Amino acid sequence: MNLTVRFDVDTWSCAHRGIPFLLDYAGQIGARFYFMVNMGRAVSRVMFLRNIMRGSNAAETTSKRIEKLGSLRRLGVDGYLHTAVLNPQVGRTAGHILRQAQRTGHVLGLHGGRNHGEWQWGAHGWSAARLRAEIGWGLAAFEQAGLERPSGFSSPGWNSPAQLPDVLIEQGFEALYDSHRSDELLDASLRLRGLHDINTAFAGEPGGVGYFENCLVRGIDAAAAAEHIVSILRSRPNAHGVVYDHPVFCEGVGQELFRATLDAVKLRGVNLMAPIFGSVA
Repeated sequence: MNLTVRFDVDTWSCAHRGIPFLLDYAGQIGARFYFMVNMGRAVSRVMFLRNIMRGSNAAETTSKRIEKLGSLRRLGVDGYLHTAVLNPQVGRTAGHILRQAQRTGHVLGLHGGRNHGEWQWGAHGWSAARLRAEIGWGLAAFEQAGLERPSGFSSPGWNSPAQLPDVLIEQGFEALYDSHRSDELLDASLRLRGLHDINTAFAGEPGGVGYFENCLVRGIDAAAAAEHIVSILRSRPNAHGVVYDHPVFCEGVGQELFRATLDAVKLRGVNLMAPIFGSVA
């Protein structure tokens, strides 16, 4: 049984607080993690104000409140204010941390382009040319930071436009982590063109919430979370599952649940390793 723990690194706190904690913890338990890194800024103030003025997604936001934490609790007061007021670049300010992650056997992927918020709320309306420019910017930022070129991509907010796979194939990516489905077949035609459409089966709902965060809000303890993961993996021989969350949550308010769950799955024979694209559940 193999499990990839995928983290979306989309705030300064995720990069500067969360990843160092995770690298230390991974060394303790012999794990290798997958960090999907946004190299630009976390927040688009323009998109934030536009959504407020339009009153968009109000019903969806209300439904999600029982399934995930608010940003303030997830980031902590200091982290929330740091992101909201300063809005620093994420990956481009953490090159030394990301290089350490690669040196110690972890895998880095690209998570969007110049601005996480702009992609999350606006990418569905972008042209292929805009997508190329955003992804090209992210790849250039990886190179400028002295990092190995990423082969995997995930879209901020799970917002993957229809033309995105074509752009990723042009750019030489091997995997797109844009799915959080537990019972649907993925696109076999993409695999024939060299791009694996990876299903992140272990994500909270609605809307692809972090798995451990979702468990915490729903009152699911580590033993039950570990049992769920192991039972799914055992039902799919030779499968490689993917579980999703954020570094800052797993370093902060969710640390006890996160560590206890991974400790439990390790004891039950699950390997915590980098992805094998051709055999992911």
